[in-house]
Amino acid sequence: MIEINVSLFIQMANFLIFLFLMNFVLYRPIRRIVAQRKRLISEKQEAIQGLETQAQGALLEYDRRLQDARRKGAQRIQELKASGYEQEKELLRQSSEQTASTVQQLRQKIQEDIAVARKELKQQVKSFSVELAQKILGRKI
Repeated sequence: MIEINVSLFIQMANFLIFLFLMNFVLYRPIRRIVAQRKRLISEKQEAIQGLETQAQGALLEYDRRLQDARRKGAQRIQELKASGYEQEKELLRQSSEQTASTVQQLRQKIQEDIAVARKELKQQVKSFSVELAQKILGRKI
C-alpha cells in the first residue's frame, strides 16, 4: 500500500519546482518563438495576398491595354486600307484620263498625218496624170 510520509511531499515539491523551472526556462521561450513565427507567417501571408491582388490588378490592366492596342491597330489597318483604296482609285482615274488624252492626241496626229498624206497623194496623182497624159499624147500640156 502507499504510505504518505514526508518523502511524498518532498517529491511533490520537487516536481512543482521542476515544473516551474521548466516553464520558465523551456516552455515560455518555445511558446514565445512559436507565437513570433505565427505572427511572422501571418504577416507574410497578408503581404502575399496583397501582392497577388496587385499582380491580378496589373494583369487586368495589361489585358485591357493589350485589347485597346489591338483595337487601335485594327482600326489603323482599316484606315490605311481605306486610304490605299482611295489612292488606288485616284491613280486609276488619273491613269485613265491620261490614257484617254494620249489616245485623243494620237488620233488627232493620225488624222493630221492622213490629211497630209492625202494632200501629197493628190499632188502626186495630179503630177502623174499630167505626166501620163503627156506620154500618151506625146506632147507637153
